[in-house]
Amino acid sequence: MNQITLDTVRQMMKRELGADSFIAGMVQSVTADPKIPTACINAKGEMKYSPAFVSEQVKTEQDLFCLIFHEILHPAFGHFIYGRDEVSNIACDAIINALISQFYAAASGKGSLFERLYESQGLESILRPESKCTNGRYRYLYQHLYPKWTAYDELSAGEVIRTLKMLMPQQEAAPLLVGSHGSATEGSGSFGTEQLQGIAGEIAEHVANHQGCTGSMFGGLKKMIIEIMKTKRSLRQELLLNYTTRKRLDGFFCTEQSQRRATSPFPLNPSRRDMVLLSADIWPGFFRNRQPELKHRREGIAVFLDVSGSVNQHLPEIAGLLARYRKEIRSVYQFSNAVSEITMDALLRGYVETTYGTDFNCVAQTILREQLERAVIITDGHASLSELNAIGLRDAGVHLLTVLFGFRCNGEVLRPFGDVMALNEITEGEE
Repeated sequence: MNQITLDTVRQMMKRELGADSFIAGMVQSVTADPKIPTACINAKGEMKYSPAFVSEQVKTEQDLFCLIFHEILHPAFGHFIYGRDEVSNIACDAIINALISQFYAAASGKGSLFERLYESQGLESILRPESKCTNGRYRYLYQHLYPKWTAYDELSAGEVIRTLKMLMPQQEAAPLLVGSHGSATEGSGSFGTEQLQGIAGEIAEHVANHQGCTGSMFGGLKKMIIEIMKTKRSLRQELLLNYTTRKRLDGFFCTEQSQRRATSPFPLNPSRRDMVLLSADIWPGFFRNRQPELKHRREGIAVFLDVSGSVNQHLPEIAGLLARYRKEIRSVYQFSNAVSEITMDALLRGYVETTYGTDFNCVAQTILREQLERAVIITDGHASLSELNAIGLRDAGVHLLTVLFGFRCNGEVLRPFGDVMALNEITEGEE
């Protein structure tokens, strides 16, 4: 295909999306522009494309659908809120390409343009269908985007971005991305609220009613896409619903409340001593006012990750949690019925060692031996703790935060030592 005309685009979009489709009526003009790397479209419906890119890569109408639809979806997903750093752009393109390839399979030729444009291994593998990354560092992220043989927990766009930031080496070169990733005047940021809601509503309804991707394995992918397509207002409401959970989590990782005293000639918040003097008609002169102070624990938190079961399929969500509090994490341990320390990079690569049993006693013994005051335990909860070790944790005043993953998790054994939260309770609605 050497050139793209407005008539070609309109006929194709109406045929694939319906004559009354909001999206099908968006493109108002099509112009070749050699300054554009691939293609872009603005709020006025003015589409520009690179003649060289189209001549080399766009061979069929299915390829053209991939190109145009990809660019239209950028603003509807609200990806501009994540900033325009390189990793965020790659993650957002990966989500869009997965949506087009699977939920618009016939119109896009199952993502024919993406399959031709990107390599099937390495970083580019998450940007296309039919990749061969079963043993690579991106395999679990890919399996969330293109689920084939099993079910995975829900994954948000924010978690995809955070996970990719941890997985992608700094020296790895970024691939060519489809669409505009430059100034907001050229691309997604210039779209108005009515346009965004029109696109989002149509996509969300199509995905929710889509019959092509059936089975529980696609439930998480459908939910992620529908959640992304919500309006900004509803996203803020979801964040408010998670506010209490986040405060508890932030409080455990980051700060503790304490009191300090500051002298002042005014009784702003007088100490007990000052109150006694005042009751005896004695003016203290300077008051020792009590003031709340946030003290940051500089020693960091130890994290214990249960690797006895199906932890690998929850790795992206766990990676998102660890990334958010990376500065506060001192060390990461993996455990089954033995504990061993592991680096963050090794963990994300899936290099885990397990004896396939689960035992909280080895965790308790490590905590007591290292004299840890606080620790996070990420587990499915199916393990036991001896009375001796339970007494040891209680006498030492150890404070635990237990994060449960899996479908049949149980955290009652560790509940006496602190909060117990579900992993999806922490990550749900995260954007």
